Amino acid sequence: MIQKRVLDEAELAELTPVLYRFAVRALRDRELARDVTQDALAAVVAQKSEFAGRSSLRTWAIGIVSHKCIDHFRRQGARPLDGGDDAALLRAPSPVDVERVVAAREQLKAVERALAELPPLERLALLMVDVEGTEREDCCRDLGVTATHLRVLLHRGRNRLRRMLEDDR
Repeated sequence: MIQKRVLDEAELAELTPVLYRFAVRALRDRELARDVTQDALAAVVAQKSEFAGRSSLRTWAIGIVSHKCIDHFRRQGARPLDGGDDAALLRAPSPVDVERVVAAREQLKAVERALAELPPLERLALLMVDVEGTEREDCCRDLGVTATHLRVLLHRGRNRLRRMLEDDR
């Protein structure tokens, strides 16, 4: 008999910033990301009994927040959202090497701007696979695409991102 386990506060506290960062990058709107993160956390708690353990809890929760982001894009007609730079994401860990910090921030700003211009599904695929390290199988299931479609999304997204970053130089 499988014993169902309830999430404790520490697990939720650990998941919250991960889900929020993912939502900010996907949606480009901090307030909307907070709402989506709260919806996702509520869904994680409500659906915990359905978690089969085939992936990590973190991966499963990122899948839920990605579904919430996709739902938002569908409601909005999948038009890209305009958002400013998130200062918390751009803050350097230490100001020891000012030139390195400035260069790193500029590179991060360029990547964030380029990511924001990608079509929503390409952006979500890149964030899930390349940034969060989600397994491709889990990503396919969460995005509702085939493995071939995921490869196409990743290929197109990476190429667009590379071209935008090269043009930005």
